[in-house]
Amino acid sequence: MVKVIFYASFIVCLLSAVANLVFFLFFKRKSVSFKEAWLSFPAKYGITWYARRPQAYYKKEVIKYMRIAYYLFYLTFIITASLFLITSVQPVDSFEDNPFGVLAFLSWNHPWNNYMYKSDADLDRAIELIKNLGVSIIRLDFAWNDIEKERNELDFKRHDYIVKACAENNIQILGVLGYSPDWTKAQWNQPPPDPELFIKFVEKTVKRYPQILYWEIWNEPDARTYWQPQDDMKTYTKLLKPAYSAIKKVNPKSLVLLGGLTTEGFYAFKSVLRQGGGDCFDIMNFHAFVGPFRENALEEIGYKIKHIRNELKKFNLNKKIWITEIGCPGTPQKTCSWWLGECPDEKQQAEFLEKIYEFLLSQENVEKIFWAFFQDTNDHFHSGVDKFGLIRLDYSKKPAYLTYKEIIQKWKNKSGLH
Repeated sequence: MVKVIFYASFIVCLLSAVANLVFFLFFKRKSVSFKEAWLSFPAKYGITWYARRPQAYYKKEVIKYMRIAYYLFYLTFIITASLFLITSVQPVDSFEDNPFGVLAFLSWNHPWNNYMYKSDADLDRAIELIKNLGVSIIRLDFAWNDIEKERNELDFKRHDYIVKACAENNIQILGVLGYSPDWTKAQWNQPPPDPELFIKFVEKTVKRYPQILYWEIWNEPDARTYWQPQDDMKTYTKLLKPAYSAIKKVNPKSLVLLGGLTTEGFYAFKSVLRQGGGDCFDIMNFHAFVGPFRENALEEIGYKIKHIRNELKKFNLNKKIWITEIGCPGTPQKTCSWWLGECPDEKQQAEFLEKIYEFLLSQENVEKIFWAFFQDTNDHFHSGVDKFGLIRLDYSKKPAYLTYKEIIQKWKNKSGLH
């Protein structure tokens, strides 16, 4: 849109400049000097350098058109110059407009994930591929049990490196806050007995990274794997409320996402709203996994989005929807399976990605869509889920990476971005 206004303003500016030149040449023929024309500008006709003598030579209608040309020139000149300066100091690829993201496990360097990113060089390689892909944002864990292994001893070194590298490559971050450390006497997928311990961690993390404007409170709190107890979202909502307030207090510009709900999380979402949690998140967030071989896969997702929108309207909530996980495996393995059945091969994964993005980009209120995952994982899930990546473990690109890049580039071309 900015680009359209810029070119329109530039064309009008050019035409009005030509009109000004024509009028000036007429004056020149009537012995009105260039200097005299400019010096006479504050005179009888106000803000116009054609003043005094022109009225003696021409009809009032001509003077009117002269004034219009003058005003148009200077107005459009100011607009054009302003837009040029704005687009010169800001990225042309606007984050607000770009709807594309990925789930990237860049913080993983542990025995349980087989040391996925062992070195800064590994991180640099991954971030470069993310940049070249063209997405605007990554979803990244800020795991409490990883950062604060011992009470009051917070180690942000790895995250500092990732945040800095992403900023240098114009990649935004959605930070996922969650997972209790052992010293809290809670399991990793339980809130601590004293919620204030988690709130302090949230405050310290958000304060450290003022450049991160999007924070998500926990992951899949409606799933037993990631959250206990499963009590109709009561315990989660009790934690969400103070966490939301803490983030807003530290950085009022931040936007808070509801913890990404599972594909079956619609009733959990209703429970959060019934318990007064509607004012404790800025963006609705859910995971939209469907079987790529199902004939009605797109209809299933559309149905869920429609019901989420309707539920938000019931509570008079005007919130955007982010889908922070959607994906499927892509693997040449013939015996592969995942929780939704048989694994697609790499070509089928790319075809599904193309189909699902075409559909989701057309959905009302859906603002961001994150493919899960950016890279295959190293036998962490012990199933086809390890093959969700757009790139393989050796950093080679799957067809899905190239398809996603093409979709993003087409969208940018259509939107006038680059």
